[in-house]
Amino acid sequence: MNESELSTSLSDNQQTLLYQPGTLVRVTQQIPRRTDTVTISATGTVVRQERQKSGSWFARNVRGKVWLDRLIIQKADGELTIPNLDEYSVVEVLQGPEALLAKAPLMSPADDPAAALT
Repeated sequence: MNESELSTSLSDNQQTLLYQPGTLVRVTQQIPRRTDTVTISATGTVVRQERQKSGSWFARNVRGKVWLDRLIIQKADGELTIPNLDEYSVVEVLQGPEALLAKAPLMSPADDPAAALT
């Protein structure tokens, strides 16, 4: 992906699809590699969704920030998984309300209760 320095997709004001806590979802992600693509998926209940600044040193915009949308889901066995939602992610709602287009809540790393989980 070649983002310009003025790209709105690197802004904290970007709107995204928000999934309500308690919604059963399946997140499928594709990881492109040189010769093929790896596909992984996880099914679980949404605990919360957030947007957080990336610690990436190379993918920056004019303000020096890149924002990651994260979806915290709990699988049926109790395991928590935290996928970063990107252009290779598909989220399917299996049960519960459909997603709404809105701005994701910002979370600073110091205030992130999931930080100790990863």
